[in-house]
Amino acid sequence: MDDKIKKEEFYLDEELKRMVEISSSLNEIQRKEYFVKQYEDFLKEVNTIELLQRIKSFRKLNISSMAETEIAEAIENVLSWNGKIMLLPNLGNYSKSTNFFRVRKMGKTITDIELKEGDFWEPPQSCVKARGRLNKEGEPLLYVSPEDPLLPIDELNIQNGEWYILIRYKAISDIKVNIIGGDYDYSQIGIKDEKAIENCEIITNFLNDEFSRNVGIGTEYLYKTSEIIAKWYFDLPPETIQDAWAYVSVHNKHKYNVCFRPEVAHIKLNLEGALICRKN
Repeated sequence: MDDKIKKEEFYLDEELKRMVEISSSLNEIQRKEYFVKQYEDFLKEVNTIELLQRIKSFRKLNISSMAETEIAEAIENVLSWNGKIMLLPNLGNYSKSTNFFRVRKMGKTITDIELKEGDFWEPPQSCVKARGRLNKEGEPLLYVSPEDPLLPIDELNIQNGEWYILIRYKAISDIKVNIIGGDYDYSQIGIKDEKAIENCEIITNFLNDEFSRNVGIGTEYLYKTSEIIAKWYFDLPPETIQDAWAYVSVHNKHKYNVCFRPEVAHIKLNLEGALICRKN
């Protein structure tokens, strides 16, 4: 787990409205215990063998030829049981003044360039011509790496001799992230049943695998899965509960990348500056 993330575990699912109504008369401690008990009971009902078989069948799908609705149904088939879905988001916090880094490739040659402030933020909509880990074509999002400026260089596979721009942002206030596929401290959460823990680990590993998948040029269609998972199941109210998504880096399983929607990034981050660099 990234040292900069202070973990907080919360329970949330698609039946939240009903559960909130039930828990409205409970105090904070009772409410948390109620939510955790609901989730633990859900996990205890899941047939572990069938869950593994559903994941195995999902891995065999030809994602390239499937429509988004078909992929979404396949994901729902993995995550649902007895007609309902319950997930346990990991909500973490990056403290105020945390540095975040982004890298832009420039290529092997560089001439006089004139950059505006907008060039250091998310790309224009017209420039987003391919899918990304969480974005559709034509959907600009801001992908950054907390604290480590070398991680985005590795993520973009910058080669010796290539020029790049290293951009640094600083958090104006605490940033709340929804960590997809993160580890859980079950004793802290209050989940004790071994079967529930086993099923939760299987689901978490499934999500983590989809977000740490190594996708190359020409196979961007594989991002459909991670984008659907993020938007359908880990997209909580902005600023109130969640400012951004966090997920494990493909190049370093001990570090995280963070993804902001532009309107939130411009509120939460301050552009500190940039360096034009050449890797050698």
